[in-house]
Amino acid sequence: MRTKSFIAVMILSISSTTIAQEKKKPDKKDTPRVAVVLPLGVVPGKTAKLAIRGRKLADATAVRFKNGRITAKIVSKGAAPVPDKNPDKVGDTQVVVEAAIPGDVAGNLDFVVVTPAGESKPHMLLVETRLPVIAEKEPNEGFRQAQPVKLPVVIEGSIDRQRDVDVFRFEGKAGQKIVIEVLAARHGSALDSIVTLYDAAGQQIASSDDTKDGLDSRLDVVLPATGVYHIALIDAHDSGGPIHVYRLLAR
Repeated sequence: MRTKSFIAVMILSISSTTIAQEKKKPDKKDTPRVAVVLPLGVVPGKTAKLAIRGRKLADATAVRFKNGRITAKIVSKGAAPVPDKNPDKVGDTQVVVEAAIPGDVAGNLDFVVVTPAGESKPHMLLVETRLPVIAEKEPNEGFRQAQPVKLPVVIEGSIDRQRDVDVFRFEGKAGQKIVIEVLAARHGSALDSIVTLYDAAGQQIASSDDTKDGLDSRLDVVLPATGVYHIALIDAHDSGGPIHVYRLLAR
């Protein structure tokens, strides 16, 4: 009888402990989620200030990179404005960090945001080591104001307001094969891009909205003549704002 009583007490104790532990488990709805990081990428060898937007990030305790050599210091966290009233897509909270990126880092970087409720799924931070990275400079809204660039190049920018147009000018040669690609929506940006290539006379050479892989645009073009060309980038819905960020590859 004592043995049976002892076993019964142990079972009751274990059951009570299990129930208590289950009650302490964080609710999945409180698990943090990353929507986008601003900017989308970094250049190795520098300390980058990153604004990480998403859901349930206001209580972040750490931002941890899979590459253990990268340290990220939290400088602020809290609510974030939702310009298009779609917090599930663009997030309503953010954590801002300063991340020290070693100069010999090669390849994109995965990171997670840690909170008392758990950690987010890994999110990718772009790292460019082969092509020069330059910043988009306003005003660049038309052919006359086009920002001059030299190919190959990666341009980091944003369609920062409604009906904004970013235009870039470059010199090309007849028969030159070029690729123009937008990195945006696939990495969480709110931008639904359209990219168009024009010649010096303003005649359209090629244009791309969506591709079979998603909302990001891509052009593969053989230039018909030697001379000046313009790349124009817009949002397909004439939308814009700080979370309509992109990296434009032209090579």
